[in-house]
Amino acid sequence: MVQSRVAPKRRVLLVGDAAAEPLYERLLRRGHATSWSRGWREVQAELRAEPPPALVVVAPPLDDGSPEQLLERLGPTSGPPVVVAGPAEHVDPASLMYAGAFECVIDPERQPQRFLGAVGYALGAREDDRQRSVLRDREADAARLDELVGGHPAMQRVFDFVRQVCRRTARGRTPAILLTGETGTGKGAIARALHFQSVRRHRPFVQINCAAIPANLVEAELFGHERGAFTGAREGRPGLFETADGGTLFLDELPSLPLDLQAKLLTVIENRAVRRVGGRTLRPVDVQLVAASQPVLKRMVRKGGFREDLYHRLNVLSIGLPPLRERGDDALELAEQFVRELCGEYGVPVMPLADSARDFIRRYYWPGNVRELRNQIERIVLLSEGQAIEGWQFERASGEILRVDPAEEDPSGFRIQLPPQGFALDELEREVIRHALERHEGNVSQTARYLHISRQTLIYRMKKHELR
Repeated sequence: MVQSRVAPKRRVLLVGDAAAEPLYERLLRRGHATSWSRGWREVQAELRAEPPPALVVVAPPLDDGSPEQLLERLGPTSGPPVVVAGPAEHVDPASLMYAGAFECVIDPERQPQRFLGAVGYALGAREDDRQRSVLRDREADAARLDELVGGHPAMQRVFDFVRQVCRRTARGRTPAILLTGETGTGKGAIARALHFQSVRRHRPFVQINCAAIPANLVEAELFGHERGAFTGAREGRPGLFETADGGTLFLDELPSLPLDLQAKLLTVIENRAVRRVGGRTLRPVDVQLVAASQPVLKRMVRKGGFREDLYHRLNVLSIGLPPLRERGDDALELAEQFVRELCGEYGVPVMPLADSARDFIRRYYWPGNVRELRNQIERIVLLSEGQAIEGWQFERASGEILRVDPAEEDPSGFRIQLPPQGFALDELEREVIRHALERHEGNVSQTARYLHISRQTLIYRMKKHELR
């Protein structure tokens, strides 16, 4: 085995007999830290060394087998990428790529720039993989349960649910999981925790908001499509189920999925396989499915807006997330955490919460829950010039202290609390539309009739107020 004197930075392992010397010299001249091994035992030793090689260059003919056999010995694709470079009689690109080669170069001495380009590209891909791994680790740290705020017993039950599910996942298959809760209660954070605390944490976490994609595009987005499946489908494309294979697929706003696609989703859950739009082949997928909904599914099932069989399939493992107004002092703890995070993000000194701010946080209804709290604090941090956060800043951040609740004495009406200093009319409109949607379980047409406006006008106002 020959070692270069170049500092061990992104090491390259060259495998080949004496004929590989020109490639070894070329790699050294390009500045790559290169080791040269001539047999499998030396290769094994190099793979165990620290740091391990970032790239393997195989230069046939080999002393002990074919390059395909070496690729088989190297095993899973999670190791360093492999570039095969050699004479045409020893390099069959089709069989080598099938066996796991990253790139093949025929007659590298005649194509030195192509050879060095393939090496550089493979090293770049390896670095991209490393960076993605670092990002996944950071996401996993952020999704740790002990990093999530929730001392209230209702949230502790949610965290216990996540731990139990993750333990079950480690032992085998897990059914789909259903998260329910009002908008902004943290369903996305719990979905990420379910993924990053599980054995699937090194595989993809894929998220889709079913309400944000037009109904005619959702099917192809979820299940993929074959070439020619519809106008403009010039090539086949995998859907999100295939993209999430081995990992987790999070379907947010599940009730927005049309009934015909609900049936197809149920088939995928039961068969653990997808059929692309316009295709005939069933493609196996191993996906942990997590779905999220506002707490309206039971009523939608009764009214025929959601498939009962899919609901029961999802309801095997389900957990409800409490609204922020029912979580006691969690709101204060979350506010303090958001202040620290956002002050650090924007490079300003951390500002304490004054008593007036704490009083506001305790008594405000928080219709947008955790998301609304964070958004208000972000606005305050950006605009504040004081040393502490005061209650009036929350009032200004929200535009008013306006609270619209279902009336306790009259379930069919509203109780509106108007602030003495005035309020923005847009916020009243937003709250009325939000409660009307809840009253009609998210049905846009029924809500529009109830409010005596057209369906198009309601959709426009929902988009304006970011309601869905």
